[in-house]
Amino acid sequence: MATVALMTQAMAGTVIYNNTDPSRATLALGVNDAGNLNFASSMGSFKPENAGATGLSYRFSDGKFRDATAPGCLCEGWGVAVTTSSGSRVAGFANGDAARGGSGGLTGGTFAFTGTQAESKIGMANAPVRVTHVYGISLASNVFQGNVTITNTGATAVNDVVYRRVMDWDVPTTEFREFVTHRGVAANLTSLGGNVVYASDNGFATSNPLIPAGVRLSGTVNTDFTNSGPTDHGSVFDFSFGTLGAGASRTFNIFYGAAENLTAAEAQLRLLNPNVVSIAHSTNSSGTAATDAPTFIFGFGGVAGKEPGLTEDTPILPIGTMPGGPVVFSFPAPTAGRWYDPPFATAFDYRITGGTFTKVEVPTGYKDLTIVFKDGRTITGVDSGERLDLTMYGASEFRITGLSIDTESEAFRLGVPFPVFLDFTSGATMLTITPDISSVPTPASLLLMSLGLFSMGVVRRRRSLPLH
Repeated sequence: MATVALMTQAMAGTVIYNNTDPSRATLALGVNDAGNLNFASSMGSFKPENAGATGLSYRFSDGKFRDATAPGCLCEGWGVAVTTSSGSRVAGFANGDAARGGSGGLTGGTFAFTGTQAESKIGMANAPVRVTHVYGISLASNVFQGNVTITNTGATAVNDVVYRRVMDWDVPTTEFREFVTHRGVAANLTSLGGNVVYASDNGFATSNPLIPAGVRLSGTVNTDFTNSGPTDHGSVFDFSFGTLGAGASRTFNIFYGAAENLTAAEAQLRLLNPNVVSIAHSTNSSGTAATDAPTFIFGFGGVAGKEPGLTEDTPILPIGTMPGGPVVFSFPAPTAGRWYDPPFATAFDYRITGGTFTKVEVPTGYKDLTIVFKDGRTITGVDSGERLDLTMYGASEFRITGLSIDTESEAFRLGVPFPVFLDFTSGATMLTITPDISSVPTPASLLLMSLGLFSMGVVRRRRSLPLH
């Protein structure tokens, strides 16, 4: 059973790619050790054509990478603000641009990476809160997915939890003169039950959520807009997550991506269906948005007012699918008692690191499945609606088998759901789900074409739901 091993090293950050072979990658993401983008270290050989740092870089048709966030300033970052049990309002934040407040209020932390994945864990200095950012390949081939987890590590609740993400678009080849679009903001405001408490085009805002984010162009605050510009601007979003009890976590997704034009970018978005998205274009010779040129994407999932994973219809999506490498679906820093959803196969291997499984439930519509443990013990006749107690097995891994599907059917082409409810003991650091590709009776070439069929199906079937 394969796992994704992250390498830990004392360094300022790394560049990850959307392929295990960087020479075949079309997308690169520069991640600093605190989880913000725009990695400016001289370490490594990768440099985009138009910047001295790497944020979100896309390979243009001439074969050269150009960056859409690092030119000009390193204005990209995040921040978390909470009210502690003593009533103090405090924040921790990270941003590469000192002129916009830089970083502050953070302590400790670890950073780990592979060529396709990066993981940052860091604490707030003045509150018992840990913030985890894990970036990897999403189910859309040209979009990186970030899994963000805010965890209360203390013994009492923290209140009014707010997460800010800010970035300055500098879209090539007309850096500093871009058009920006926001979608999903109006529908996901806190007043309507969503998590958006503030949004605008001010990509130069500080990452500190205690300071108002401000605005660049009028008509961009807490609303949707299309092709605002051209000017030098970006996006800032504040998300409110309410109260986190002692030991509780809140998870959501960030998406960073690009495609050769707006049509291709829209196709990538349909695979992921984020709740909120920012789309950026360069300016063409007539002074309008260059929708036929490379288009850049910045979006969020799991910010529609409900936490991902609470129902089988809103499962947590994986990262870590690795074109050119092993087919492994990763859920870093997993939360116990949630529904997890890899793409479909006829058997799956489940492994938890740092704990053991305590409960499992398969989704609606399945009967007579089998659970096989590493020591050979089995549970047969597993049906939908049964939440099985696995405590007595003390297992950190098991296989679910007995699934079947007609590979010629319309259902297979569109994707068949198999979210699974998983509960496990505390302290787990990684959940991996490995599909048994060999058990699916269809040519390997069909199943392994960069996971394209799996990717399209698993999200297409739920594209109308709010958390993808």
